[in-house]
Amino acid sequence: MKNNKINLAIAGVNGRMGKSILKILNTSKINNLTLNGVTEHKLSLKKENKILYKSNFLNIKSNLIDIKNQFDILIDFTNPKTTLENINFCKKYKKKIVIGTTGFTEQQKLIIKKISKDIAVILSSNFSQGINFLLKIIENFTKILCKNKEINNLDIDIIEKHHKNKKDSPSGTALSLKDMIIYNYKKFNIVKKVTCHSIRAADLYGEHNILFSFIGEQIELIHKASNRIPFAKGAINAAIWLSNKKTGIYNMHDVLGI
Repeated sequence: MKNNKINLAIAGVNGRMGKSILKILNTSKINNLTLNGVTEHKLSLKKENKILYKSNFLNIKSNLIDIKNQFDILIDFTNPKTTLENINFCKKYKKKIVIGTTGFTEQQKLIIKKISKDIAVILSSNFSQGINFLLKIIENFTKILCKNKEINNLDIDIIEKHHKNKKDSPSGTALSLKDMIIYNYKKFNIVKKVTCHSIRAADLYGEHNILFSFIGEQIELIHKASNRIPFAKGAINAAIWLSNKKTGIYNMHDVLGI
């Protein structure tokens, strides 16, 4: 990128996260960052195939090839199938990509990791600061629990709530929390069951409750989102951070330096 200018594109601009990212970009002044291209699945395009960005209108395209010369970094909150198509496009044309899509299979994650040898990738199930700080807290907390002789009497449950149209269940964030706990137990040669519970209702933005239950007492760690702004800001900050990377796969812990 010349003169450190970041040319950005959004895949899935009419989706919940796409709209939230666009809103932040329209209401914030971010030096050296410009939104130059947006895409949406052709079946989702409305009669008016334009969006307002700053004082100009951008045409919404149905695929990335139409804007391949207009961006350096793509933010993608779509679905696993579309994201894999998009990351292969980014590999071919040497673009960087921020992936917020969840619901990938293990095989799909391996494909993304392999492609990251050629381009820079951020893959995260959640872009909010709060959730990523919570993951760090849980990492340290489980280390303490593993040293406790009563650990076998502990039940661990993750309760997550999202809007009724969210397709993956449990959420990618819930699975990240679960993986963090199990990973730390394995370090102490302890096999521990972590149970996820999902609620899909109305237009909930996202809530994650990690419940550690002992006999006679419980410890709860809770993160609640009241809107999508923290996720949108996190994705934009991730794109800015990624602009200085050439290859490799990263997550929000890398972006936040935690």
